[in-house]
Amino acid sequence: MEGAAVMSTTTRALVVTAPGRVELDEIVIDSPRATEVLIEVAATGVCHTDVSWAAGTLYDDFPVTPGHETSGVVVEVGDAVTRFVPGDRVVIALTHHCGHCRYCESGHPMLCASRTSQRPRLSWRGEALTQGFGVAGFAAHALVPESSCVAVPEAVPLEIAAVVGCAIATGVGAVLNIADVQPGSRVAVWGAGGIGLSVVMGAVLSGADEVVVVEPHAARRARATKLGATKTVTPDQFESLNDDDFDTVFESAGYTSTMERAIDATRRGGTTVLLGAPPPDHEVRIKALDFVASQKRLLGCITGDVSPVTDFDRYFRLYLHGRLPLDALVTSTASLDDAATLLVDGPPADEVRVVVRP
Repeated sequence: MEGAAVMSTTTRALVVTAPGRVELDEIVIDSPRATEVLIEVAATGVCHTDVSWAAGTLYDDFPVTPGHETSGVVVEVGDAVTRFVPGDRVVIALTHHCGHCRYCESGHPMLCASRTSQRPRLSWRGEALTQGFGVAGFAAHALVPESSCVAVPEAVPLEIAAVVGCAIATGVGAVLNIADVQPGSRVAVWGAGGIGLSVVMGAVLSGADEVVVVEPHAARRARATKLGATKTVTPDQFESLNDDDFDTVFESAGYTSTMERAIDATRRGGTTVLLGAPPPDHEVRIKALDFVASQKRLLGCITGDVSPVTDFDRYFRLYLHGRLPLDALVTSTASLDDAATLLVDGPPADEVRVVVRP
């Protein structure tokens, strides 16, 4: 019966027990609370931040089940859930927000202080299991708040919907919600992984006149060209351009060295947006007086400052009308059994998003 509670759900999941050590094992998920939704996972993209967490370079909370770029089908709902019923297709957003603080009510749920608070909802071998990014998507089931779910149109495949949850939300959102790129702009993008290519899509959608992508891997540069980049170069080639006249520069590679180079490449009065996720103790250095005199803007970006119900609906409609090629990000799929290796070694460099299908 809809909303009826069960004691718990035992399901298969990847568990990172320590840096570089991943097991496929059974975990236990508590029954949904009043406003929670239990989802049978259909697809979860392998994001760089998942690999970094598994390596211990991003966070040191272990054991953990990572995975956050996740879609699936609702199988059970809490008694107070009103927006979804079992059988609904959903994508999970990372805005596990309260809905009532100053950030939520001003349209910035990704800044909600409640978003990163841990809910002790998972266990492994009788011990608490960290729910990576509030999702734990590398599993056959996931438990999240109703507010973190967005309906997926029937015409959108669930593996494509999954990448909207992070890569598209972050990259396209950085262009539309954070930087407000204008038609005719000159844009540079450091890094052509899932997020960097999503930035390219957003810049093209916004009518940027020039989109230069800086990426060391040839296969990724080729993908950027197919998505509308007007020029692609290696980091060494970009240095030789001696070009510091870009209106907006996005850094999605996650290295402080490239963040500093992105700031340098931004024109006076222009905007630099930092999207990458370096280790938490790394620092970006700038020449303070030069930066003050340049009137540049330096902006951070967490998941594109997304408002999921509004933004995801927009991205799905743009995809269905052929204006946002979301399917270009999904380059291969893998089973949950094979995903442990992907978390330890990372996907091959010529992949953009490997989607795990439990």
